[in-house]
Order: sequence, then C-alpha cells, then structure tokens
Amino acid sequence: MRSLLIALACVWMVVLGVAADPARAQRAELVVEGLSKPLDFQPDPTSNDRFYIVEQTGAIRVIEKGKLLEEPFLRLRREQFNDRGWEQGLLGMAFDPDYARNKRFYVNYTNARGHTHISRFVAADPRRAELESELIIMKIDQPFGNHNGGCLRFGPDGMLYIGMGDGGSANDPRGYSQNLGSLLGKMLRIDVTSTPPEGQTYVVPKDNPFVDREGARPEIWAYGVRNPWKFEFDSKKRMWIADVGQNRWEWVMLQPADSKGGENYGWNIMEGPEPLQARRRRPADGAPADDADAPEVEFVKPVYAYRHSPNASITGGFLYEGRKVSALRNRYIFGEFMRGTISSFELTPSGKAFSVVDHTDNFAQAFGGRKQLEQAISSFGRDNEGELYICDHRGGRLFKIVP
Repeated sequence: MRSLLIALACVWMVVLGVAADPARAQRAELVVEGLSKPLDFQPDPTSNDRFYIVEQTGAIRVIEKGKLLEEPFLRLRREQFNDRGWEQGLLGMAFDPDYARNKRFYVNYTNARGHTHISRFVAADPRRAELESELIIMKIDQPFGNHNGGCLRFGPDGMLYIGMGDGGSANDPRGYSQNLGSLLGKMLRIDVTSTPPEGQTYVVPKDNPFVDREGARPEIWAYGVRNPWKFEFDSKKRMWIADVGQNRWEWVMLQPADSKGGENYGWNIMEGPEPLQARRRRPADGAPADDADAPEVEFVKPVYAYRHSPNASITGGFLYEGRKVSALRNRYIFGEFMRGTISSFELTPSGKAFSVVDHTDNFAQAFGGRKQLEQAISSFGRDNEGELYICDHRGGRLFKIVP
C-alpha cells in the first residue's frame, strides 16, 4: 500500500507540473588523473574512444579507452610559449571540420612575450602531432597578462570562431572592447579551410558584419566582450558565450542561429545587465568624453547573469543534449571557477533563464569535498555522443557527468 501511495503521489506531481529536482539526479565519475592544469577538452572527431586534453603548461594529452597515455599528442617548446601569468599558456584547441582527411587542428596559446598566437598543426597519427608543422595563422598583441580569452571553436558554418579578451588590466583602460579597430574584446570569425590569398594565412568571410566598415577590423563577428572564457554551439546552431565579469556580475550571452553578427555585448559601458560602476574608461568608437553627449548604443543583454563577491570567474559550459543524464536535458550547465560551484538553468521560449539549480553538492564528493572544487572547474567538455565532462584544473583530473 505504501508503494502504491508513493507512486500515486509521483503521478500527481507530474499532473500538477511539479518537476523532479534536477539537482538530485547526477554525479561526477573520475575518468583519469595525473594531468597538469587541464583547461580544454576535445573529442577525436574520428573516434568515440579517444579524447584530447589541453594542459595550460604546454601539452595536449591523449586519453584512449579511458586511459591517459604517457606521451603527449603535442608539447610546445619552452621557448615558444609563456604560462607565467595566471591566464597565460596553452589555452585551447579545435579540430578542423575535415580533420579525418587533412589531420589539421588549431591551438590558441600565449607566446614567449605573452601575445596571442592562433596556430595550425598537423597530426602524424592519432597519438602524435608534428610540432614542426606549425603555421601561425594569427598574432594578436596583448598589452597586459590577463584577459587572453583562449577558446576557439568551429561553428556550424565551418568558420573558425575565436574569443578574445579585452587586453587585460581592469575596466578595459584602453577602450579596446568598443573599438572596432582592435581585435581585443571581440568574437572573431575567420575562414581557415579555404585557400587564402598569397602571403596570407586565412580568408575573411565576405559576410562578416564589418567587412565594409572603414577603420574596422573585418575579422570581427561581435564585440563588447570582456573575457569570454568558453563559448560553444548547440545543435540549434546557437552560440553560448560565458563572459567573465569584474566587480559585480558574471553573465551568459546567447547568439541566435540566424545572427548576421555585429552584436554589441556592452563591455566596457555595461557590466552584464547594468552600467559599469567604475567608469574609468575611454569613450567608445571615438564618442565624446562626456557620456551625456555620447550617441545611444543598443546593447545585447545577457540571457542570464548573477551577482558575485570579489574574485569570481564564470566557466562557460554546454546546453546538455545528451541522452544518459535525462534530468539535465535542455539545461545550460556552467561553473564558477573561484567559488567552485556548478549550476544550470533552462530557457523559456522567449529566451529568459529560469529554474536555476545549484548542483555543487552532487559533485563535491567525487572531487574530495566542496573545498576541492574551488579554483578547479576550468572547463567543461562534450564527447561525440553529447555527454559532458569536467576539467579539474586544481587536481589535474577529468570527470564525467553521469546519472
């Protein structure tokens, strides 16, 4: 009788629209340990049993059939890169859409002087890349050591998207984010799969929004970002951008699938959903120094933002579209690096975030307690089947999210 009553109660909960608590239906399962500051995860496009982990300290490691291989896929030479700063080093990778044939992949790292390099390499085989095959696609000077971005992804259109921070320091002191003449503080979009003109390393897509704007860099797809630490595309071809805030806010932007680019996400005039409190900044795009005389600018608002105390940093994640963890279906999952939390939310049909859930307690035990989650969640990953993983920067581990 008791079982029957419980079953009837569950039925009535569904009828009344009371959903099961998604915070109680998942956990973390250790995959491998022994990594060095992991902060990006990419599945092998040609195999469901092989993953690649980017280590900030200069190597890309291979996980094959659940085991971490001793020899790295790629190891940068010490004189090639700089990881002395908290936000410097080898920061991200992306496989070419035609990787199965051409074996090309791309990485984002800060060179010996701290400037951003976007480079192409070629794999000799699934376990080893050819270091000497490097072709530097793009160089971007960095005035400070922080806010280097680091994420690069191929979009559904086959173009390479690159997230660039505002150049660092605080308040974007040189006004890069609102300056279309700079690549800093931008989402970039370039074509690396077509044959470039002689003497060039990439093609600027003709449909980029500022191709014909005098004084604007044609590589720019969107602008007004502060430090987009992780962005991803979902199956609906939307781009989710998690932008690290400053004094008060962390936020998530959602670019629709039919976007033509050109969005202004507001930094350094806005900090997420509200005007920036510290207004020590240069005017945007040559506007008058007196803000009262500046032209009205329409900013795209975040779909989700949260207030924070000092030393917060959002780690962007994924809209979960896998099959195994049903409670997370259609929820955007993200982390908080400094505080060590993992949360998720859903979207209404009109694009408003709701049902925000804190999942931290579900994962804390696998990490060794909530304290071990602090300064740990550097990246999420998604395998070829849509299942999600967590990179543990602090502990050098990789976890999988399971029911």
